[in-house]
Amino acid sequence: MSGSTTLNRPARRSTGLEPVPLESWLALSLAALAFSIVMFNVTGTNIAFASIAHTFDDASRTSLSWALSGYSITLATFMVLAGRMADRLGRRMVFFTGISVFLVGSLISASAPVAPAFIAGRVIQGLGGSLAVPSSLALVLPGFPASRRTTAVATWTACGSTGAAIAPSLSAFIVHGFGWRYVYLISIPIVTVVLVAGRRWLIESRADDVPDRIDLLGVPMGTIAIGLLALAIVQGPKWGWTSTPIMFCIVGTATLIPMFVVRSLRHPAPLLNLRLFKVRNVWTASVANIFLSMMGQSIWLVWPLFLTGIWGYSLLEAGLAITPGPICSATTGLISGRLADRYGPRLLISIGSLFPIFVMLWMTIRFTTEPAYWTTFFPAVACFGIGFGMTYSPLNSAALEGVSANVYGEVNAAFNTVRNLAGGLGVAIVVAILGDREPIPFAVFDRVFYLFAFLSAVPALVIYLFYPRHRSTA
Repeated sequence: MSGSTTLNRPARRSTGLEPVPLESWLALSLAALAFSIVMFNVTGTNIAFASIAHTFDDASRTSLSWALSGYSITLATFMVLAGRMADRLGRRMVFFTGISVFLVGSLISASAPVAPAFIAGRVIQGLGGSLAVPSSLALVLPGFPASRRTTAVATWTACGSTGAAIAPSLSAFIVHGFGWRYVYLISIPIVTVVLVAGRRWLIESRADDVPDRIDLLGVPMGTIAIGLLALAIVQGPKWGWTSTPIMFCIVGTATLIPMFVVRSLRHPAPLLNLRLFKVRNVWTASVANIFLSMMGQSIWLVWPLFLTGIWGYSLLEAGLAITPGPICSATTGLISGRLADRYGPRLLISIGSLFPIFVMLWMTIRFTTEPAYWTTFFPAVACFGIGFGMTYSPLNSAALEGVSANVYGEVNAAFNTVRNLAGGLGVAIVVAILGDREPIPFAVFDRVFYLFAFLSAVPALVIYLFYPRHRSTA
């Protein structure tokens, strides 16, 4: 199906929903499955890192940390360019290329005999993920009628956020029962299913009216700027924010980003069409995305540290304890897609953002050094999952609402680039607050929870105050 369909909807919402072909649901399932395994690998390595370091005991922890940062940097750096390539060259072709590269990276990571090979496998995984993520959603959305695209986007987003959220707990089980290499081996059968089934259910599409030439100068400018920013975010706590490499990254980013912005505004075929961000729903959803992602990716690092460091849980017990959060998030995320179709994303995001605020304040008041799972932690993690599902999933559809199908890949790539970079920034800030002390003092966690409360409040205010009450078209 052609990607030229536009989202021209009336101001008043229809009470009826158009039917969706079975083939479109199957295609969405494959795209969402691919997105979930890519996002699983964002946070899954965190739990397995100690076991990995024990296997590669000849490598320093600093050098081995590139297995974490290399994946995030590569995933974020090439996503915008990949979205542009998907719209221009073919979304199915770029998606299959990306998922195949991701499969190769998973095989290398799982079988790596030495640390450098493992790090290389992780970087290859990140490259494959950066190609697959923006093309996956843009590939399947044209198969959905306009009234059902919010559901499609919310379902796809919920699967990705669930993959990232469930990774710490699932990885704890995998490492405990089978070993860390199976954290990467689990990707292989999933990716294989996507590749085989996708040959039948995924239909090629391209954007119409895409210029023949691409901004060859803007591409390296934007890519290098994003790479330097991601490098500074990930490595700042380890190298020191005032160290020479980090200062070089900061200066380089500060120099290249203004040049990239000017170039993108002036070039007839820019890498990133910044004019899209003049549309209110795009910029408000993107701003909310930054703050929610900073909190959302960090919380799955903080909770295991709290449970193991303060309450004395084992890694396996901590993984089991936080599992209700991803379950609630996935369930609510799927339901929120249907609700967003009827009532719009604005109300859901505004209400959903209140849950994490309540949870963080609850933890600062109720949490003590004495374990009390069922009366304190369980209500917190369950309520957080409900609010996160109501908010995280509709945000992606809020950004795409009203824009032309021709730029789905481009807008979606930019949105998810922001999501990954913001998540990396949030983790870096949290690590800086927690510090290197062992054990981490209980009072330090209170500071993190107050920070999370603030980060949750911003999306609620931005969406409620500035997101348009009626749909707009870019």
